[in-house]
Amino acid sequence: MTYPPNSDESHITVPHESPVEEDDHASEQMPVKVCPRCSVQSQTTGNFCPQCAAPYSGPQPRRKISKRIVVGVVAALVVAGSATGLALKVSHDNQVTTQRVAAADAAQAKADADAAAAVAKKAADDQTRVERKAQVSELEAAILKDAKERVKSQTLTGPILSASCTPLGGGSADDLTALTGTFECIAVNKTNADGTASGYRFSATINWNKDYTWHLGS
Repeated sequence: MTYPPNSDESHITVPHESPVEEDDHASEQMPVKVCPRCSVQSQTTGNFCPQCAAPYSGPQPRRKISKRIVVGVVAALVVAGSATGLALKVSHDNQVTTQRVAAADAAQAKADADAAAAVAKKAADDQTRVERKAQVSELEAAILKDAKERVKSQTLTGPILSASCTPLGGGSADDLTALTGTFECIAVNKTNADGTASGYRFSATINWNKDYTWHLGS
């Protein structure tokens, strides 16, 4: 550098440049941006990350989902689905079991009711047979009395020893389907040596629900 003549070099003022201070001031003016892809913070006025060149604005690239996370989610869904399916199966099995138990109980109750009804019907039928046999005995007693009165009036020859009635063609005291019974009765006045008996025949009809009638046979 050339200095003017007779000048003192030490008094020459040279402008001092502070590039560092200017850079610091410029840095303070630049905004800090965070890259949406790599998350690196940079002071820049540009629109792209100086680290990975990703744009700071606009559509963001899709982040890759960890395969491990996807597998975990899928596994959780599978487990949840299996648990739900198992719960539904258990519920269905319990419902089927309940229905089977209810059906078995109903069948057993019906069987018990049928058995009780059968016992009650047998008891009623036995009582009816007893009552019908009692009617036959009453008929025999009535015929015996009638025959003895006829002996007194000399219509029949005595003595009258007994009277018995035999059902004809069904309608006996044991046949509960019959409403009436027809009988052949005999008023015995003689016992034979061979064990047979002789006497007077009567025809009789019993109305099981009401009364009985008879008449002397020819």
